[in-house]
Amino acid sequence: MTPEEVIETIKSQFGDAVKASEAKGGEARMDIHREKGYEILLALKGIGFDYLNCLSAVDRIASGELEVVYNISSLSQPTKVLVRVRMPREDPVIRSVVPLWGTADWHEREAFDMMGIRFDGHPDLRRILTSEDWVGYPLRKDYQDERLVPYEPV
Repeated sequence: MTPEEVIETIKSQFGDAVKASEAKGGEARMDIHREKGYEILLALKGIGFDYLNCLSAVDRIASGELEVVYNISSLSQPTKVLVRVRMPREDPVIRSVVPLWGTADWHEREAFDMMGIRFDGHPDLRRILTSEDWVGYPLRKDYQDERLVPYEPV
């Protein structure tokens, strides 16, 4: 399946839930709505994207959003998929994909610990890199620590 075919397959099933897409190299890239995120990722798994390479988080402070990025591949085809889901900083909740890919477990815990993104339905969502009594989320751009130089948005 080519990247273009992956995008068309998802768009035909979910329509406007795909906000933007592009095929670049051997990769299909999609920005999707949070409300349909789990269903789209489930559909991708259903068409053979059975390996979650990485799950990471981005602080989009200028737009007031946080973003979760899923890098997914298949063990049987060369195409890769990058899926981005944005959410408001004041409501950073998204459905857990641990039921789809067990490897998401620690990735989601790290995104929670560092960025404060809550993964609804995660089986054990607690801090993984900082202590349980840590205050705040160290990788958010507005995180304040007297030992660090303050972030000044441009």
